[in-house]
Amino acid sequence: MSKSNHTQTSNGIHAKTSTTTPPPQSKQPTTTSTSPSSSLSPKALLFMALLALQFGIQPIVTKKFTSGKVIKSTVIFMQEVVKLVIAFGGITLSGVSWGEVLKGWTITSWLRLSLLPATIYLIQNMCSLLAYQNLDAITYNVLNQTKTLSAALCCYLLLGKKQSSMQMLALILLLVAALVMEGVLPLD
Repeated sequence: MSKSNHTQTSNGIHAKTSTTTPPPQSKQPTTTSTSPSSSLSPKALLFMALLALQFGIQPIVTKKFTSGKVIKSTVIFMQEVVKLVIAFGGITLSGVSWGEVLKGWTITSWLRLSLLPATIYLIQNMCSLLAYQNLDAITYNVLNQTKTLSAALCCYLLLGKKQSSMQMLALILLLVAALVMEGVLPLD
């Protein structure tokens, strides 16, 4: 049995909603993996290794090929253009029509939803470029990964999501590494 309603959302877009009574649940058993590492495919391991390689090489390459005299806004603008080209390519290759992608978009909704995150990314990119030019690669990467600590803290404080004991251990190791890199915790 289904029932249809027309509602208006907060941004003024009319949406058709329907409620359907779900069919009865089947009695077939479901299988779940007890070990998270058993679900990692060779493809996943390859992409994780490539990501780790990118994190390690990026500060070295950026420091080597970006002089201190470069116009930082130009570098950041070109980074964003490359990201935009990759995004357009991904959408085009996904087979989704552009009409479907752009359905419901307006300039005001785009500004309302994107202005703050875009501004934060702009500031982050400028700070990252300065850090690339003034820090060695290991220090940059360790300090850059401390954003994971703030994300975990926000997940706990705002969403009430607790971390597992393994995740807590990883976060503590990350914190200790950052403190050692900054000289707050001496290794002696």
